[in-house]
Amino acid sequence: MRGTLLRQRSSHGGRGSVRAAGPIQKRSGRLIGPLLLGAVACATGAAPDPATLPLGPASPGPTALSRTAAAWVDSTLASLDLRARVAQLVSVWMTGGYAPRSSEEFRRVAGLVEDHGIGGVTISVGLPDSYVSKLNALQEIARLPLLVTSDFESGPGYRLGGIYALPTMLEMGGATEFPPAMAFGAIGDERYAYRLGRITAEEARALGVHLNFAPVLDVNNNPANPIINVRSFGEDPRLVARLGAAFIRGARDGGLMSTAKHFPGHGDTRTDSHLELPAIGADRLRLDSLELVPFRRAIEAGVDAIMTAHVAAPRILGPGAPPATLDPYFMTRLLRGELGFEGLILTDALDMGAIVRGYGRGEAAVRALEAGADVLLMPPDPVEAIEAVVEAVREGRLSEDRVAASVRRFLTLKARAGLHLGRRVEPRSVAEVVGSADHAAFADTAAGRSITLVRDLEGRIPLDTTRLGRLFSLVFAGETDLAAGRAFDRRLAGAGAEVATVRTSFSTPPVVFDSLAERAASADLVVVSVYVAPRSGGGSLDVPEALGRFADRAAEGGTPVILVSFGSPYLVASFPDVSAYLLAWGGGAVSQRAAVDALLGRRPTTGRLPITLPPYHRRGEGLRRPVRTTVPMTRGEEMSPASAGLDSAALARVDRLLLTAVADSVTPGAALAVGRAGRVVRMRGYGRLDWAEGSPPVTDSTLYDLASLTKVVGTTTALMLLVEEETVRLDDPVGDHLPEWDRAWRSEVTVRHLLLHRGGLPPFRPFWTERRGRGEYREAIGVLEPVYGPGERTLYSDLGFITLGFLAEAASGEPLDAYLERRLFGPLGMTDTGFNPDSSRAPRIAPTERDTVLRNRHLRGVVHDENAWAMGGVAGHAGLFSSVRDLARFARMLLDGGTVAGGGRILDASTIDRFTTRYDTTSSRALGWDTPSERSSAGRHMTSRAFGHTGFTGTSIWVDPELDLFVVLLTNRVNPTRAERRHIPLRRAVHDAVVRAIVAAPR
Repeated sequence: MRGTLLRQRSSHGGRGSVRAAGPIQKRSGRLIGPLLLGAVACATGAAPDPATLPLGPASPGPTALSRTAAAWVDSTLASLDLRARVAQLVSVWMTGGYAPRSSEEFRRVAGLVEDHGIGGVTISVGLPDSYVSKLNALQEIARLPLLVTSDFESGPGYRLGGIYALPTMLEMGGATEFPPAMAFGAIGDERYAYRLGRITAEEARALGVHLNFAPVLDVNNNPANPIINVRSFGEDPRLVARLGAAFIRGARDGGLMSTAKHFPGHGDTRTDSHLELPAIGADRLRLDSLELVPFRRAIEAGVDAIMTAHVAAPRILGPGAPPATLDPYFMTRLLRGELGFEGLILTDALDMGAIVRGYGRGEAAVRALEAGADVLLMPPDPVEAIEAVVEAVREGRLSEDRVAASVRRFLTLKARAGLHLGRRVEPRSVAEVVGSADHAAFADTAAGRSITLVRDLEGRIPLDTTRLGRLFSLVFAGETDLAAGRAFDRRLAGAGAEVATVRTSFSTPPVVFDSLAERAASADLVVVSVYVAPRSGGGSLDVPEALGRFADRAAEGGTPVILVSFGSPYLVASFPDVSAYLLAWGGGAVSQRAAVDALLGRRPTTGRLPITLPPYHRRGEGLRRPVRTTVPMTRGEEMSPASAGLDSAALARVDRLLLTAVADSVTPGAALAVGRAGRVVRMRGYGRLDWAEGSPPVTDSTLYDLASLTKVVGTTTALMLLVEEETVRLDDPVGDHLPEWDRAWRSEVTVRHLLLHRGGLPPFRPFWTERRGRGEYREAIGVLEPVYGPGERTLYSDLGFITLGFLAEAASGEPLDAYLERRLFGPLGMTDTGFNPDSSRAPRIAPTERDTVLRNRHLRGVVHDENAWAMGGVAGHAGLFSSVRDLARFARMLLDGGTVAGGGRILDASTIDRFTTRYDTTSSRALGWDTPSERSSAGRHMTSRAFGHTGFTGTSIWVDPELDLFVVLLTNRVNPTRAERRHIPLRRAVHDAVVRAIVAAPR
């Protein structure tokens, strides 16, 4: 049987996206885009820009051009006659699938390009290679370069993912799939929205797309809205504004232009504009305080284009109000005049029922331009639209200057995209960027962080994986959504459940639901998965009453029922009595896998409702659940790399790197822990503890002197705990806790200054030559003179962290070692971690340096740092000993938002985020932690969200929340002498090899 391609996702029909980009080039094996606003927009995949937070300043504006580009716009505009100018303002729809040049579809679009000179195309569902082939073919025949737009609302996979071959349902691959915007609202973190925009940009540029029809800035404050729903970030206009602006910045940094839609707001409607004309009930006061808030923020952020909404506003324009798309009050007076938007205004698709039936094909195009729009998107008859506008100019309804102004704006976007420099896309670039492993890894992380547990009345989630038993999975989805439940049930079955799956749909008779309730009675657990999401022309998102009765009957029979929504969150109204309700937001495979991981406790559940679910749940609700499964902590329990989305052969390169380093005498031995998505895929040792032939081999329980890892594992974590306890505030003057700091310049130094290494202290002093004990060290540091003013620069300082250790003791009322044991090491089960290890552990301790200056012996179990030793072995900057086994627990806790495997919490996720985020652009420092920089030990491929630290003895820890990854590498490279420096490139190589081994989302 011949196969058929099936696009497996219902999606909105505004089928395009635009962000001009110019020719893609290569440099150092990575993809880069052309000049955009005078700066090179790097498409670097996993390798981040070294900027701190990826939340940069506002754009210089959607009209900024170089002198060369401006000259191109002027000369091109002058060369066009009236009809050619009008044609430039038309963008037509096309599929992204394969089509030979002789096909009817290709000939239709090619004729409009070649014979009529249209200015752009809006490309929809397809496959990456087909996109590039078709777009290159059209660009070749176009007199002027085409501005290519597409609708990548939730990433490129929105149009180029979830495609299967029938009848085998063989997945065809494609671009990176993300959950919808509301999932990012549930995360609530601007950096995730930024990264979504950045990845979308990198893949769109590689595909030949220049302008994206995203972000959706509609505030979805109407649960009955059938067309916006999860396409919105949420119901809070401030949240929508924050995340929308972050998305725009990310897209711009990746070289893609963005479109804010649907102006002036489509969130408070009950009608699908693809079918009829919706109305919003807002007056101008409400519009200013709600719907317009995100659009104002987007304009401030430099959004390139704004798309109009086919909605009426009768409380503003009176009864019988026309669609905003066709009214000058919204397009000209409000958007251009009051809001000051200078960029491109696009209509929403002019082939929607709300426009065609009310105004006709040609007249709608004329009215849109009269109202103030620039680009006519997807008119049902492009030639008729062109002729109607030309005739309107000749009749005097439109002036030639009015048309010329719109053409200038459109050509300006083409120039900003680099299309005046080149228009062809390099096909070889597609496989390097589109759907890449690092992009898939972030999508998996985002899906996991978005999962929201709204209700769990019986406390069943996370499920007990040892007692899953027989599971009845009822899938409710549209008849054509054949992928619904596939990844979900497969992952459940892989966890040991006996899964019986039944598919139902809107056409399933009520009597069938009744019979299914009888079958479900014999199961140990019923999971109802509902795949109902907004789609063009879909109408209502309500589910049949019979589906709700099925859940009620199953529960009445004593079988626990869990409801999981893979689409609209509002459907709980149809299941008011369900005891457990989980939101996964989208129906893609990445969201299905994430939902199972949440149910099984493989990852923490941390999402929060960005909307209200009347009358049951308020915005901001969301039950937090820790990981249930414990992290394997011995080599024998290492999990398959493939289970964590890593390639085994690629990961084996890490083993070779470390074995070679040992053979080359870089270090006597090393211990490594690598974890991703709750799984440990490396937990082992390499080489020996010492150079002697009979020395024991390194294992995962070998103890290493952590040196400066003490700063983050110990002291910084202590400060995080104290901040949460409100015993310490970051902006407390240090003198509030240490009296010797309450004078002279020291009175201006805060806790934050010391954590950022900006406290004015020198890096180091050899106090150990003449002082002993903590009291003498406090006194010595307390009389030091500053080497710079507090906060004026960043200078890494041991002395600052020694001071923070003293401060933690003063604030907690306990010795630092006792406080950390009580609040961190004990609760986490870090039994190998502490200061001054006792003699019983000596056989497991890796020796450090042969000390010929102070201790005159080979150090083993004695802290290497001289100042820490002189203070008694317990200090804020050095002194901890630990194993990779313990540090893997610590790293996993940080990735899991402060929760502990099996239950409990060490830290709040917000505190972890606050301390591990790069503070500003002046250095790579976070609070205590470091973040990736150009020559960082993190290597080239960890993301900008990563954080880590190194220790002088040869230790390092790096955690990347975006990749859900941690790498702990412990060596004793100072054995026998600190002169050995080859550990620096070794660390970078190890981290690069680990990240490059990521090939997919975890299974």
